[in-house]
Amino acid sequence: MKEDDVQEQEDAPGVLFVREAMGRVAGELVPPPGMTLRAVREGRRRRLRSRLAIGGAVLGTAVLASFGLTAVLGTGTGPGSGGAGTVPLAAGDGTPARVFPTVRLSPTASPPPTASPSASGGTNGERVRVEAFRQRTAAVLQDLLPPGVGGINLIDDQVSGYLGKSPQGSYFIRFSVRPAPNGPRERTCPAGAPGKLGTCTLVELPDGASASVQVVPEGDGTVTLTRASFHFGGSDVSVSVSPDDSTGGSAPVTADQMAGFVLAPRVLDLVQEADLHPVESPGVSYDEGANQ
Repeated sequence: MKEDDVQEQEDAPGVLFVREAMGRVAGELVPPPGMTLRAVREGRRRRLRSRLAIGGAVLGTAVLASFGLTAVLGTGTGPGSGGAGTVPLAAGDGTPARVFPTVRLSPTASPPPTASPSASGGTNGERVRVEAFRQRTAAVLQDLLPPGVGGINLIDDQVSGYLGKSPQGSYFIRFSVRPAPNGPRERTCPAGAPGKLGTCTLVELPDGASASVQVVPEGDGTVTLTRASFHFGGSDVSVSVSPDDSTGGSAPVTADQMAGFVLAPRVLDLVQEADLHPVESPGVSYDEGANQ
């Protein structure tokens, strides 16, 4: 380094302050024997430059650490920020948790509501539990039913009711796990002409019981509903996708797709949870195949 550069650094306010303080301390010391005044001064300069270099490195590290921490936590002012000094909460796999909207259907358009243990007089904790279950159910419906069903919505005041909305139509979906300790374990297909009653197949569940999967005519017979029915633990389970009568569109779910849905591990996990911790009250079963 040139002498002029050294002189400029030494004339900086911070350097002058440190040098003045060191000078006051060093001034009281007796120079070692045999050393000239210039050598003592040069030694002091080298020590000062060393201290300034170390201090600058420490300061730079502190600034970088502070910047890195800010980048992780966020300032709460940028797009997608979760508030000052926070980051958005995420699901267990690191992805943002999904929240499915709730819609209200008109009384004439909605199927009969299904009561839950928390429908009247339930505790806040119970309502939160049922709502969390319904959100997880909506996620499974969205992920495992065919894309033609569209986006999934929760139906207000209907624990087992959901609505799929797509450009082709709106489809009422029922996912019901209702306590029925004495319900029949096996399902059978109805006898009769297939053309009139639709189609019915039996699939075997992991526990060995049978489930019926049907595609049946609705209304004037020009549209069809797809449903599955089975018994699990102490509950009757019914999953169905209804047609959109207003557009004349059948349920966009085939029998094979419904069979694959009810056999999916994620679906059976939900059924087991609702069987152990009911979200619906015992009563009239919506399991259309229970008595077949």
